[in-house]
Amino acid sequence: MILRKRKTKLYTGLSFFILLFVINRLSLTFHGYSHGPVQVLILTYMRSGSSLTGDILQHSQGSFYVFEPLRSLCPHNCSSIILRNLVYANGSKRTTPISFNKTSYSILHNWFNCSITELPSVGLLDVFLDKGWKTQLFFPCYVGFILKTMNHSYAIEECARQLGDICERSPIRIVKTIRARLNYVKYLLDDFPNLKIIHVVRDPRATLWSQSHFHMCLADGGGRYRCSKNLCGRMEDDIAESHRLSKTYPNRIMTLKYEDLAKQPIEISQKMYDFISVPMTSETKMYVYNKTKAGNKNDCEICSTRANSSAHIDYWKHFIDPDFLDIINTRCDFVLRHFQYDEYTINKSSNATLRFLPAS
Repeated sequence: MILRKRKTKLYTGLSFFILLFVINRLSLTFHGYSHGPVQVLILTYMRSGSSLTGDILQHSQGSFYVFEPLRSLCPHNCSSIILRNLVYANGSKRTTPISFNKTSYSILHNWFNCSITELPSVGLLDVFLDKGWKTQLFFPCYVGFILKTMNHSYAIEECARQLGDICERSPIRIVKTIRARLNYVKYLLDDFPNLKIIHVVRDPRATLWSQSHFHMCLADGGGRYRCSKNLCGRMEDDIAESHRLSKTYPNRIMTLKYEDLAKQPIEISQKMYDFISVPMTSETKMYVYNKTKAGNKNDCEICSTRANSSAHIDYWKHFIDPDFLDIINTRCDFVLRHFQYDEYTINKSSNATLRFLPAS
C-alpha cells in the first residue's frame, strides 16, 4: 500500500489527550441546541467562492465541516453512473455500475447523520478532508493504526468510528459540495428537519473565466460553449428547483451571491449565521475580517484567504476574451438577468469597455 505524501502528525500520547479535550469541548457545545444538531448544506459550482463561505461557517463554535465529500466519486466531470467498485469503511462493497445521484445522496445523508462507517473508504482518504478542522483527524489516525497493526481495513473502520463519535458531539454539521444538484438532494430536507441549504452563486462570467484560466474549458471537452452551457444549465435548473422548494420548505433555502459576501463580509456572514440560527461571536467577526480584509496574501487558488475579497470580484473583466464573453452573455442571459448582474460587453474594434445599468 502506498500512503499519499501528506503533512501529518501521528497519534502520540499527547495528541490522544488533545483529542479527548476536543471531544469534551464539543460535548459542552451541545447545550443550547435542545432541538438537535443543525445541518447546513452549501451547494454551489466550481470556482464560485464557496470555499470562503464554508470556512466562515466552519468558524462557528462546535462545527463539523466536510469539504467536497463527493470528489472521490468524480474528481472532474460527473456522470450519472460511477464506473468503479466501492469499498465502505464497514467492509461492505458495491460493484459497478453505481448510480451517482443515489450514492451522492447516501454520502451526504451519512455525513449529516454521522454514520461515518457507512461511507466509501476512498472518500475518507481524500486529501480534501484535511480542510475540515475535525475531519483532518482521520488521516493521522489511519496512519497511526496502519503503523501499529498493518491492517488497512481495521484502520479505516476504527478511525471512521472515532470520527463518527466526534461528529455526534458536534451541534453544527456543515457540508460543502460543487457536485450535487438541488433536485437530487431535496429529500434531505425531509430527512433532517433542521437542515438549511445555502445556495452560493457567482457571476457566471467570473466563474467561467476562472474555469477557463485553470484549463477546465479545453476544446477536447467541448470548449468554451460547452463550459457555458453546462454551468448555466445547472444554475437554471437550481434556480427553478429552489423556487419550488421554497414554497414547500419556507425559510430552509438561502441564495447567497458571492459578490455580496466579498463586498460586505461581516454583514453577509451575520445573515448566514442568522439563517442557520447560530450565534456569530465577536471572535468569529474578527476572523472574517482577517480572512477578507486584513491584507493577507492570496496564498492559494482554492483557499479562502484573500488580501481584499472585494478587490478581486471584477478581476475577470481585465482579462476575459471578447469572444468568450459573447458566448457567456448569450448562453447565460437568463442567469445574469435573474441575479441582476450588470451587463458587460467589450467593443472589439476599439477594445473599449461598455457597461450598462442592471437588467430589468
